[in-house]
Amino acid sequence: MNVILLARKISVIILVFCGLLVLISGMILEVAPHGPGSGDAIALGLTKSQWIDIHRYTGFIAAGTAVVHVYTNYRSLLYHLGLLRPRRGTAVRRG
Repeated sequence: MNVILLARKISVIILVFCGLLVLISGMILEVAPHGPGSGDAIALGLTKSQWIDIHRYTGFIAAGTAVVHVYTNYRSLLYHLGLLRPRRGTAVRRG
């Protein structure tokens, strides 16, 4: 299997997983208590401090994976931005 194709597939899976985890942890942190001493509040078996760490590190992983995703899909990105013309022979024939 082509390495670039494998990297595309893996990066999409990681981005979806990290996106969902950042979304869930962000929602939990939004409704969690705020202020001094709130770091010990527990939601779904984890403390607020642990949710903050999950949110932060998952965001970093998603950002790094997004760089890989853009690198492996740069031709498609340029095409969709109108900066690249389609290759010859790829036009859709109408019959």
